[in-house]
Amino acid sequence: MNHNTLVIEIKSTLDKLIAARTSLGYDYIVYGLLLINEDQTRVSNITKALYIDIAAHYETSWSCVEKNIRNTVNAIWTAENTTILEMIFNRTYMDRKPTNKEFFEYLYDFIFLPQETAPTQSEENVSCILCPVCNNKCQVLESMLSFVTKRLQPEPDCTHI
Repeated sequence: MNHNTLVIEIKSTLDKLIAARTSLGYDYIVYGLLLINEDQTRVSNITKALYIDIAAHYETSWSCVEKNIRNTVNAIWTAENTTILEMIFNRTYMDRKPTNKEFFEYLYDFIFLPQETAPTQSEENVSCILCPVCNNKCQVLESMLSFVTKRLQPEPDCTHI
């Protein structure tokens, strides 16, 4: 995926989370996710690597980067967008707001991992149901379809058909 496509995907996801594009934290999160995509170890060293790299790019301090990201995460977490929050962060199981590090980890997994785990051409026979909200492969809907399909199939020895 090229740089522009990644930026569009990240911004689209943040828009679904109702993040304000006017906040500095929004831009810092976009740039931070691009940096994490280049080097995934940055998320493990968020204060010593990620914040410093973002701060250098935007010519500010790492503490301003941390504060603005935290404010954006707070705004996202308190907005009325529970469906997407549940999808990305399992909000029903995680009632507390994620830390900035957790926020980056969950968002990175949501945006970037579906492309890495997409089925190959050798797996053509595997069914794939896309989620209507995020347009990614949805295991919950696939499980439901599998369950319903099995229930609708007649038993092998059934003679009344």
